[in-house]
Formats: sequence, structure tokens, C-alpha cells
Amino acid sequence: MSISMSNLEKYKIKLKKNDVLCMAGDINHDLYYIISGNLLICVNQKRQITPIAYLGPNEYLGELSFIDHMDRSAHIIAFEDSEVLRIPSAEFQTQVPRWLRRIAKKITAKIRLMDEIIQQNGIRKKNVESIKPLSIEDQRTYFNSLEEYKKKNNQAFKP
Repeated sequence: MSISMSNLEKYKIKLKKNDVLCMAGDINHDLYYIISGNLLICVNQKRQITPIAYLGPNEYLGELSFIDHMDRSAHIIAFEDSEVLRIPSAEFQTQVPRWLRRIAKKITAKIRLMDEIIQQNGIRKKNVESIKPLSIEDQRTYFNSLEEYKKKNNQAFKP
């Protein structure tokens, strides 16, 4: 399987505002390239949704799972109508030399370790000023979107 200009359309995903692309814990190792729109990367603790980042056009997401095949570490929700290009993990395995995949896995492991340290110890406010907290209404909307996604995929959502 190879992505080419002739079959590119089948890899495009259109998302409506509040659609869930994937959730933390999902076993989905594809990489996503944002063509248009904005996506919210977030985590939840019980019913509280905490934004981690907002990503827009020309940005990638899911790169860690794409490389190391570990489960997703965050939820990805369309902050507005968006379109993304799905790049299957198999492409990485067939297109990239083995030695380079090994280096990428080592780098990914270091990034995951740093993410864990940040989650345990927090991060200073000055480093995250651009990430605004969500209103109660927005948190409720995104929480409900996550619940709907889980029901649609026959999985139990554990807040």
C-alpha cells in the first residue's frame, strides 16, 4: 500500500466541530496531517477536560504512536470543522529504513518519558499561557463527544 496523488482522497477525513478523531488509549497508530481547521489535544480527569494543545493547518499529530505503536496518550477533538490526512503506520514501516526507525523509536521513548515527568510534576504557567482553560460548557460538550465516540466504537469510556 502506498499513498499517491491518485488515491489521496481515500485517506482524507472530514471532521465536524466536536467530532472525536481518536481517544487516549485507542490502538490506532496512524499519523495525521491537518489540512484545514483546528484540533484540540486534551486529557481528562473524571469529567474535567484539560487542553494540552491546539493544532492547526500544516501540523502533524499522533507521531509518537505512529513510530512506537503504543496506545494514544491524549484525546483529539475537532475544535472546528476540519480536514485531516491519515497516513497509515504501515507506510512508515515500508518506506523508512530499519536503522532510521530504530533511532526514531529511541527519540520517541525519550519524549514519552519527558511527557510523563511533566504530567507528574506539572509545568510552569508561563510555559502554557497560550493554552486557555475550557469553560464548563466546553468541557461538557467535549466530554459528551468522547462518550458518544466510545459508544459508537463499543468501548466503555472511563472518566
